[in-house]
Amino acid sequence: MERTAALRLDAEWTKVRSRRAGVSPRERERMLTDLIAALAPHAEDDLSLTARLSLRYGDLARHHFDTGRRAEAVKAIREAVRRCEEPAGHDDEHARWYARALISQAVYLAEPLSDELGMPRYAFHPDGEQPPPEDLADGHAALAATLRAIEVWERLDRTDPQNREGLAQAHVFLGDRLEELGQPADAAAWAVRAEREFHALWSAPDAREPTHAAALEHLSDQLERRLRRCPFDGGLTRLSSEGLLPQRLLPLAVVAARIEGIEPDAIAEGLRLDGTEVRRLLRARSWRAVWRFDVRDGADGSWTPLRHPWRGTDAVTDRSAEAVAAELTDAFLHSPDRPPPSVPWRIAVWWEEEDRLDGSRYRRTYTPPPSPTPPS
Repeated sequence: MERTAALRLDAEWTKVRSRRAGVSPRERERMLTDLIAALAPHAEDDLSLTARLSLRYGDLARHHFDTGRRAEAVKAIREAVRRCEEPAGHDDEHARWYARALISQAVYLAEPLSDELGMPRYAFHPDGEQPPPEDLADGHAALAATLRAIEVWERLDRTDPQNREGLAQAHVFLGDRLEELGQPADAAAWAVRAEREFHALWSAPDAREPTHAAALEHLSDQLERRLRRCPFDGGLTRLSSEGLLPQRLLPLAVVAARIEGIEPDAIAEGLRLDGTEVRRLLRARSWRAVWRFDVRDGADGSWTPLRHPWRGTDAVTDRSAEAVAAELTDAFLHSPDRPPPSVPWRIAVWWEEEDRLDGSRYRRTYTPPPSPTPPS
């Protein structure tokens, strides 16, 4: 009778879950807590109930995460993963639940490595800001959980479209985790693979399925962003050699390489393109250079951005970020806005939009020479 009552509670929760706006967050948490307490005693020797209990721990984790309690979410999703591991080995549906729980665990663990817009928070430049050790450890744990989820999907029947879609989605999440850990080339590679998997799965996208178009558009945006962050050597060149640089994005890759300062002939060789075509693309495609000069305040050591024209943007054709910065710096040094020689200043140039200094395409800081020591 207690088991039946627990299942009735579960059915009631399922109805509430499908209409999220109908119940207050506090009531949702109470219902989930009561449901988990009701299911737990009957799940020890029942794999089906154990897997269902895992789902409810997953729901509780999502509730905590949505209400800003990441630590509680991580704790609950860890329990969801633990509960579903054994049932996953006996039933394909439970295996899918297990894989999704692992993906959710990875998302919650990796949360500190992304900003409020979901963009990677760190560029991982050697002289730039680095994540706190505990956040970096969670990021690597998130990557490991994602790889475990992929292993689960790969063991399932590949002729089942549901399993193929689950694997493709897991590849998308793998790209996210790699990008957060400062590996844009690997992240781009998995975005390309996932995009191809979705195109094969949705060979004739149904007009009634706007989620298909939205997913592909999201992947395309991610891929472009990652390519802009890829270094030429070992990044763009590797993607090209592995056949993971889509034809439509070759102009973007050419411009990215030129911004980095790579000469046209080297771009052509590295991306396996004709030199004439590379030069044509560089003439035809401009990039949006965004720059900012900052001057250090001697009183408190803070950096103050200067006004236009020392903070601005312009379309640039066939030039590197360093060349743009050199021209701007020359103009700055010969302007009345130049600070006294004793005042530090710096310049940063970004591609597309102003961001953190670590994400700039070029930066330089002028440090005044030390004052001469007076004779004793």
